[in-house]
Amino acid sequence: MRICILGSGSSGNATLIVAGDTRVLVDCGLSAKETVRRIREVGEDPGRLSGLVITHEHGDHARGLSAISKTLDVPVYVSDATFDACALGERGKKIQRAEAISSSQDFEIGSLKFHPFSIPHDAADPFAFTVESAGAKLGMAVDLGYFNALAAEHFRGADALIIEANHEVEMLRACTFYPWSLKQRILGRHGHTSNDEVARYLREDFDGRAEYIVLAHLSQNTNHPDLARLAALQALEARGPLFARGSERRVSIARYDGPGAWIEL
Repeated sequence: MRICILGSGSSGNATLIVAGDTRVLVDCGLSAKETVRRIREVGEDPGRLSGLVITHEHGDHARGLSAISKTLDVPVYVSDATFDACALGERGKKIQRAEAISSSQDFEIGSLKFHPFSIPHDAADPFAFTVESAGAKLGMAVDLGYFNALAAEHFRGADALIIEANHEVEMLRACTFYPWSLKQRILGRHGHTSNDEVARYLREDFDGRAEYIVLAHLSQNTNHPDLARLAALQALEARGPLFARGSERRVSIARYDGPGAWIEL
């Protein structure tokens, strides 16, 4: 299994997962044109996509849904509640090939086995997931208020984790151009994950298995890559030598402005 984050942040989220002949795009928060450009930039053919998975309806995850589904004629895997929340009209009109999924029911796309689970986030039916192929396991959650017990349990045994580290709490509180209502939403239990919460997860619940930990969905206004990475590294070091070993190489930051490096599992 190979994974490439095409972009992650408030401006748009999209991740490409490849296993054999199967190619799945998770979320399409970028424009269709930009998504296609970035897929080609990392050496893949957009026309070979096997499916598009939508985790929830927010614009930074589903903005390009209608255009991409038409342009690439690719099946879209989306829950009924999320589809309705996207306000795209009746199923099958603006999305030609929609496949209904549930946030609590496993599904397969080619050689990729998805195991979705509900998460705390302020959307209609949001889910995170693990995906497995040929013995490799990826855990991914880039929009969630906090790491609950369900997420921690699902992520055990993962070879790679892509997890949200949206904001630094004090930077968010000090931000002068965010209204208080937005700050409350972000800080809430159904908002976005802070550097502190990522550090808590790594100290208390992370099993130490993943060789790749990618911090994603960083805010350009209320976080900094160095702060997010430092919080994660310190959390791993607090666990002791076994967890801290190789942590400088293990922890990386997802870009918002272009694709990152391929992760090979």
